[in-house]
Amino acid sequence: MRGDEIVKQIAEQRKEGQFFIKWWRKEEDWLDLDLIDTFLQNVKPDEEIGGFDLLDMEEMWTYVEKVGAGRVARTKKRGEEVILWQKKPDQELVCPFTPESLIQIFDVESHGDFVD
Repeated sequence: MRGDEIVKQIAEQRKEGQFFIKWWRKEEDWLDLDLIDTFLQNVKPDEEIGGFDLLDMEEMWTYVEKVGAGRVARTKKRGEEVILWQKKPDQELVCPFTPESLIQIFDVESHGDFVD
């Protein structure tokens, strides 16, 4: 599948609440998760891609929990859902439960090298 084909498929298949894309090369030796909007900005029309899945917030949270290995938790503060992230042993961050926060935490925790 080429990048231009995937862009078309995303436009046809994307449902409300889907903010993320999990995609892989045709050799299936590499997997990435990203914000759909970021992916669409960066994919090249002739880039070869093996496949993709569109993910919602809960599906992405599952991946964040997996790579966060006990360093992330969801809770509510002042009525808003937030993520408690133990980024370093002496540094706990409170992040809003947003697509941007989820992908940022995922990228840092996975070190850009995620295997599903």
